[in-house]
Amino acid sequence: MQQKRIDSIDFWRGVALVAILVNHIPGNILGSLTPRNFGFSDSAELFVFLSGVSVHLAYGEQFRRNTPDLNALARRTAKLYGAHLVLTAAALGLFWFAKDYTPNDLLGAEYGRATPFLDPVKGVLGILALSHQVAYFNILPLYIVLMAAAPLILALALRGRFAMLAASAAVYAGARLAGINLPSWPEPGNWYFNPFAWQFMFALGVFCGGALRGEGVPYHLGALRFSQAFTIVSALVVSNVFGVAPGLVDEAGRYLDWDKSQLGVARIVDFVALAYTVYFSRLNLTIRGTAFFDFCALLGRNPLPVFCAGSLMSALGQILADSSVASPLLDVVYVGLALLSLHCLAGVLDRAEAAPMKADVRRAR
Repeated sequence: MQQKRIDSIDFWRGVALVAILVNHIPGNILGSLTPRNFGFSDSAELFVFLSGVSVHLAYGEQFRRNTPDLNALARRTAKLYGAHLVLTAAALGLFWFAKDYTPNDLLGAEYGRATPFLDPVKGVLGILALSHQVAYFNILPLYIVLMAAAPLILALALRGRFAMLAASAAVYAGARLAGINLPSWPEPGNWYFNPFAWQFMFALGVFCGGALRGEGVPYHLGALRFSQAFTIVSALVVSNVFGVAPGLVDEAGRYLDWDKSQLGVARIVDFVALAYTVYFSRLNLTIRGTAFFDFCALLGRNPLPVFCAGSLMSALGQILADSSVASPLLDVVYVGLALLSLHCLAGVLDRAEAAPMKADVRRAR
């Protein structure tokens, strides 16, 4: 049975999608306003965490009743895989076509874009095997692996959410200490998003999804005060005290475990602290019903198509940023038009999904 949507989850997923769109256009003037500039974590943690929350809300009850729809999970994973292949092919084609029309001679070669063209057999096989990933298009492979592991994570959560989280933490610690990651091929190296590390953020989402369906997230004044303090300190450090202390973040980075690829501990603590602070600030209740809330929630209700379309818009934004017409004004105008386009796309998808339900209601009458 389909679970009722939680609009605040859709809202925050939409916020993550907006931030990803902007962050994936390097040098865009609006990039200085996204959350990554004010904390150790960024939209990637939010996206993966909410994926875990949503998986538990959608499938957790099935596992509790011992009637899991594994076929639905498999179809979802296959859909993600197909979307990744189409998205990668479209992005490669876009960059390869545009490389002759911008001053950047490396546009078609940097970030792993050249391999499928220089060695088509190995390049295509690498893309199919998820072992060759183009930069800025590498979060879906992580999501595919996490969805493939979701039945095991949900089954463990059924036996005990704390036991599941402890097992996930053990995998995380083992991968970090032993340097375990999935290898890249045909280019040397490893996956940018280490799935053995990032599964912990997904598991945190599953854990909290269970709490939302059960007793709720527990309130503790000491935990809230710590979370608020850590969030403030994180914002001050990453922003160099909002520009007053240049170099502070670089100095702090020498001592903090902050690596994004490996989901550094500083990123985990920062995200949990920020999420706990926001959850008990009742911000959702304050902004619910505003145009901004409705805009982001609409995007968040259609995450995969919005993510794919937004990723291609980010790719086009990268091309424009390398062109002779690049300017701060173009940055703002382009992002505005891209967001408007995504909003229209999400609106069409929303209406298309609602149409059969309205038809069923009319027939029932």
